[in-house]
Order: sequence, then structure tokens, then C-alpha cells
Amino acid sequence: MDAGEHMTAQAAREYFPRGLVQPEAGFRFSADALLLACFAGPGAARRIVDLGTGCGVVGLALLLRDGAGSASVTGLDVNPEMVRAATANAARLGLTERFSVMPGSVSEVRGSAIEGGAHDLVVCNPPYRTPGSGRRPKDAGRDAARFEAVAPVSDFVRAAAYALRTKGRACFIGLPERLAGLLADMTASGLEVKRMRFVHSRIEDAARLVLVEGVRGAKPGMTVEAPLALYAGRGDATLLTDSAVEFCPFMACNAGPRSR
Repeated sequence: MDAGEHMTAQAAREYFPRGLVQPEAGFRFSADALLLACFAGPGAARRIVDLGTGCGVVGLALLLRDGAGSASVTGLDVNPEMVRAATANAARLGLTERFSVMPGSVSEVRGSAIEGGAHDLVVCNPPYRTPGSGRRPKDAGRDAARFEAVAPVSDFVRAAAYALRTKGRACFIGLPERLAGLLADMTASGLEVKRMRFVHSRIEDAARLVLVEGVRGAKPGMTVEAPLALYAGRGDATLLTDSAVEFCPFMACNAGPRSR
């Protein structure tokens, strides 16, 4: 099936996350974004900011999981192509009235239309690889989405703290090897770390991602949740685990045959 230009909004929602508009030469979203959306909630959040929204996948996933139907998301992205893609995806899913996106850098969020101290939840899948830590993509959009070429992670953390009301939540996804820096940035910005979950390709492997939630102005006290293993088996026998699909139903489209 094609990207679904003629799909109804309901069909597009059922097809999600497949079929999203993404710039051909730009960054393509991965499971990281879906995991972040499911970790974040949205819970009781009604005003949400998606920093570095890309094609809008995290914010749109949050709205699709909002049973009350009363949450709204404001996305921010420095790449105009991504802003256009996110806007098109919101329209395709029938979420234009609840999802808006604007161009801008997180380093300049205080001068943007995002109101400070007013939001319940901020989600952020930042470019968490440092320059020199891997092969740099030739495409500028992909490079900016993967590496701290435009803004460091600390700028995303400060922007999140600025946007949040007191007791508002900020959820991030990143690399375990950079966790110490992320936690330090969160503490410096007044975000108390309250919840953390490590993500493993397989339970016997080292963690490859970490999900972190901080609360603005909260008291100390953190919960480390059970590790999440995405896959079981090797080679042709590889399957998504039941726990991965339960945690993130959006991943079910890639689950393949299920074993019980």
C-alpha cells in the first residue's frame, strides 16, 4: 500500500506508524521514538511539547494514546522539511486541531511562541551522539538528528525545564554511555530524576538505550523499572518479545509470527 494519500483519518490511525510522510533524504524515525512515546504516557498531561519533533511521530503517538482526547501537542524542529512533514502527518491522521508544529531551535526556545512554565509534559528524542563517535551522514538533516551538530543535549534539557510547569514531566531517550551527562544536565535545570528504564536488544545483552523521566521541582526519589528486552532468539528465529509489544503496541506491525 502507498503512503496512503487517499486513506481516511481512521484508516491512517490504524496503519500508524506506517505511512508517515518523511523527507526522502532526511532523518527517518526509528523504534526509539515509539518507545519514548509509550514511556511518556501521556498520562494526565494536557499541554505537551515535543522538542526536535522531526516528522511528528512522538507527539502524534501520544495523541493516539490519549484516551480522553483532550491533550494537545506543540512540536518544535529546526529543519523546515521536518516541520512540513509533521504538519502533513497531523493532517493525515485528522489531528490538525490538536497538533501544531513550528520551526525553531531549542537553544532559542525562550524567544519562541512556546509559553514558559505552562506545560504538563515535554518529550524529547535528542541527537544524542557526539561528533566523532561514529560515521557522520552526508545529509545535513540526518546529521543534525543523530549528532549534536546544531544543539547539545543540554540545550534540549534546559528548553524542557523552561516549558514545564512545576511538577510537570520531561521524558528523554538516550544512550546509556551518556546517562551521567544527561542526569547532570537535568539536575542543573531543576528536573528531579524520578523514573528510568533500560532498553536491551536482548535480555542477555548490554543496554543500548535508556528512558528517563524527570519532574520539575519534585522531591528526590527515583524508580528504576524492570529492563525491557526488545527481541528474543537469533537469526531467522528473531522475534519481538511479548513484553516489548505490550509496552509499545506500535511496534506490533513488525512483530512477525508470535510464539506462545
